[in-house]
Amino acid sequence: MLLKLVSFIASILLLFTSSATTPVKSAVLAESLGYLSENRTADEINGANGTRFYIQRPKADKLKKINAADFGLSESNEDNFEAFQTALYYCSQHPQTKLVIDKGTYYFRSTNGIDANNCTDLLIEGNDATFVFSSTGYKFFIRNSDCLEIRNLNFDWNWAESPLASVVTVQNSNADTHTLDLVFKDAEYCNESNRLTAITQCDPEAYTFGAKQSSKEVYLYQDEANIKSVQKISDNTLRVTHNGCMDSFENGETYILRHFVYDGTIFSIRDYSKNITFDNVSIYGSAGMAYICEGNSSHFQIINSFIGVNPEYKDKRSVSLTADAIHIVNTNGCFNISGCDISGMGDDAINVHDGLGYVSAVNGNTLTLIASAMRLEAGDILGFKNDKFENTDVTAKIVSVKALEGITKEVVVEVLPEIVTEGWTAYNKECNSANYVISNNYFHENRARGLLLQSSNGLCENNRFYKTMGQAIKVVMDIEPTLWQEGTGVDNLIIRNNTFEKCNYSDWGSVIEIGTNIAGKSAKTAVFTNIEISSNSFKDMPSRLMKVNNVNGLVFSSNTVDTGEYFAEYNLQGKIYMFKYCSDITYSDNNFISSGVLSEKEIIQSDSITVWAQVNSQL
Repeated sequence: MLLKLVSFIASILLLFTSSATTPVKSAVLAESLGYLSENRTADEINGANGTRFYIQRPKADKLKKINAADFGLSESNEDNFEAFQTALYYCSQHPQTKLVIDKGTYYFRSTNGIDANNCTDLLIEGNDATFVFSSTGYKFFIRNSDCLEIRNLNFDWNWAESPLASVVTVQNSNADTHTLDLVFKDAEYCNESNRLTAITQCDPEAYTFGAKQSSKEVYLYQDEANIKSVQKISDNTLRVTHNGCMDSFENGETYILRHFVYDGTIFSIRDYSKNITFDNVSIYGSAGMAYICEGNSSHFQIINSFIGVNPEYKDKRSVSLTADAIHIVNTNGCFNISGCDISGMGDDAINVHDGLGYVSAVNGNTLTLIASAMRLEAGDILGFKNDKFENTDVTAKIVSVKALEGITKEVVVEVLPEIVTEGWTAYNKECNSANYVISNNYFHENRARGLLLQSSNGLCENNRFYKTMGQAIKVVMDIEPTLWQEGTGVDNLIIRNNTFEKCNYSDWGSVIEIGTNIAGKSAKTAVFTNIEISSNSFKDMPSRLMKVNNVNGLVFSSNTVDTGEYFAEYNLQGKIYMFKYCSDITYSDNNFISSGVLSEKEIIQSDSITVWAQVNSQL
């Protein structure tokens, strides 16, 4: 009776409220394969609403075979950098090559990163070999290359020389003296000379990032004053004196202590590289990220691959990477991440976005931009969003760029319309990390979020999300003026047939979040359009199922939601909250399994009477 009454009231309200204009769907990419060299094959990737593109791969039987051992690669080498770099240089000079690596373990200690530059039709066959790195920085560049595949190759970090992270338990925490003892689970990692860069509360039984409904942490390296002194007082204990930043840590709590954070990356794909494939590549350790794809690279894929703790050392290691797994920024898009197992990272599993620049000052044709990860090169065309973050038709061509202090840039353009002012946002129209498929993956037990999807024309389907510390999926335009500026808006995103279990484990807000963060505030318009969330299964959550804002055109249908009994009962569990700047919402055929917490979960909460009426009239 209650729902019938709500539907009646909602219908009446709709008579007195105006609905926003239904968003227009932008054209999708539908590539044709065209001519294909006899040395190549191609994978057809089919994405959201008819998106289609091809990723070309070298044909093994058409390539000339060489062996890396002939260039000096050897398990007995202290450092294999020169040997493998020589082999890659040969490949760059001889297209259509298959570079074979004999199975074995190869150490790399050089501070330089090996560089596959200007390679064409190159297949690197790893034969389950393992490369072990000991130094920070970028370790494997792929630049200016076309049709390069790496397969059956493993990468690890030299934990014996320098551990990536340690599991510690807090004892003798004293807020008056700002001291505490960190008792190491593995005494061999207890060394006062190891850097203390970040400390995050973890599951005390599984030793994975994030405690149940709690997420105490401090990024220690961000302030040199955080750590006053470190003293080793026993074989497995360090006594730490701090500036009060860890006063909230309580005795008996378990933490993951990272010794590195953003200190390195295994693969850097850049400089317009295209048709790049990683197939059955395992990354067990990195002092930072696994992959950064940038520099207008396009048509790349990571398939059938693994990012996680080396199974051989699962009792000794709690962390695979100390930062993101896959970071995609300022590319030309068209990528595929499928069939992968990704876990144990110190940050998000996948972050896809293009950079923004916050306009902090305007002087004639000179802009002062705060831009941490934005391509800014002479000749590029800038687009602009106004102070409400609405798209505009304003553009400007870059003449010169000068780096100022920190992440601030001085950008001179040819002509700058007077309408552009402080508080506007610039983006580079030469970059578009859109058109992608993320499917059949297992994302689990990492710090922070699962997926940050901040680019258009994306398909996220048939994935399993388990025990992500924060949101499993976040669609966001995120601007923290002094730290990062990410996301230019999203159109045409489908999230379907995925399973979510125990996600948002530490309760960072909701399992899925759609919205904007502009220096702690929301944009005053819709920056996301045409988003579909359908046929997904949600089980066990400590929080709201979803928070939504700044979206015009959202479909939430045929989903199954079971708040479960794993987390303590909470009157907002499983709820969906739609904030002020939402419109054109479709809500249908969703199945909410009652856990005894709520009897009216189907009634969507909203700041907007129009949205409240629109949604509840559909029940």
